[in-house]
Order: sequence, then C-alpha cells, then structure tokens
Amino acid sequence: MQTNALRVDTADAETLVAAEPWWYHKFEIAPGVITPGVYDIAAAIKNMQLPADMSAMTVLEIGPADGAFTKAMWERGAAVTAVDYERYPKFELMQKLSGCTATYLTGNVLDLPRLELGKFDVVVMMGVLYHLPDPFRALWLLRQHLKPDSRLILETLIIQREGPPMMEYLPKNSSNHDYTNFWRPNVQCCIAMLEDCGLTVDSHTVGDTRAIFHARVNPAPKSAMKAARGYSVAY
Repeated sequence: MQTNALRVDTADAETLVAAEPWWYHKFEIAPGVITPGVYDIAAAIKNMQLPADMSAMTVLEIGPADGAFTKAMWERGAAVTAVDYERYPKFELMQKLSGCTATYLTGNVLDLPRLELGKFDVVVMMGVLYHLPDPFRALWLLRQHLKPDSRLILETLIIQREGPPMMEYLPKNSSNHDYTNFWRPNVQCCIAMLEDCGLTVDSHTVGDTRAIFHARVNPAPKSAMKAARGYSVAY
C-alpha cells in the first residue's frame, strides 16, 4: 500500500487545483483536497471491484485523463503504467500533490504495439471506448496485454437498448457537444465485441448511461478467430 502524504500544504494544493479551468473527475487529489469534477468516481471505484491490496499487481491503464483511477490503484500498491494520447497537466498535478509514481506515457491506444509494454495483471480502460473510431480494434489490442489469468476492466458510455448487439453512431458533436464522441454501444454489443476478441465476460454492472465490464482471456481454441481474421493475424 502507498502512503498518500500531502506534497505541498493544503492551501497551496487547493490553489493549484482551482487554477485548472475544468475538472472531469471528482476525487481526493491530496488529503482533504477534492477536485471540483462533474463525475464523482466513488461508484465507479466500487464497481471496478479492485482488491484492497494490489501490491503484487501490474496495471495498464488507457486514457487516465486527470489520473483519478490511476491514483486509486496506485494507493492500493499497484505498479501502474498509464497511457494517454496527450499529456494532461492535471495528471501531472495529481502526481505532484499525491506522490503517485505511476509511469505516464503518451500514445493513442492504437500505438500500443509500438510501445511494446508487455503483459499486465490488470488492464483498465475507463471512459475511452466511445471516443474511438475503431473500438473493436482497441479491444483486440488490449487483449494482447493480458496474461492468461489477467482481467480487463472496461467502462463505457452505453445506449439503453435491449436486443441484438448494436452501436449508435454519434455524428459531429451531437453527443454532449463533444467532437471526440463516436459510438454508443448497447450492453449486448460490448459483450459480443469482448467475446469476439477472445475474452470471457464474467460480470457487468449497468447504470443509467454507463456500464462496467469484467473480462478475462478465453482459453478455448479459436475464441478470437473473428478478430484474428479481421486483422490478418495468425491464430
């Protein structure tokens, strides 16, 4: 377990947090200092089902943004490698105020083969899938970083629609005035994509607009045949 000691005094920490124009995640960035985010991560942390002690675990996190989930896993003792498509000053501020020693790399999820990061005990992608033009490929790439006994934690925006797997395309900035939003899958689509990437979904938790999925590698022969053929990979 990591000690979350305040790196600067509380008043200075609050000033540094207030100087940032907008926070997405609401979390305790330093003892007694809470970011003014619009998304309180408390429920998501609970639904991630993280072990209390992760001191023997390595974690790959895609899209950490301000580092709220990075910090939560680091505090549990995990060695976290966080990868985002650009460097966020808020992530670096989180590290400054908390002492979080996570490795912070710049790269798109599609850059993972170039980064040559190896395999991890846990792979986490929170709030990223719907920002990706090719979400299926991203899941396939994440699978390459899972050990046989690893688990993937995926959280995404969803559409509340029962029935066969489907995704709703989000044109222009129609979703929350955000040009980076591309897709809104239903739960069945998320499960189907994970399964076709050679994963088994053990559980999932569905909220009003978001869902979290827990998956692991499916050892069955040809479990990932669809993805492998789609990307011309020997399997």
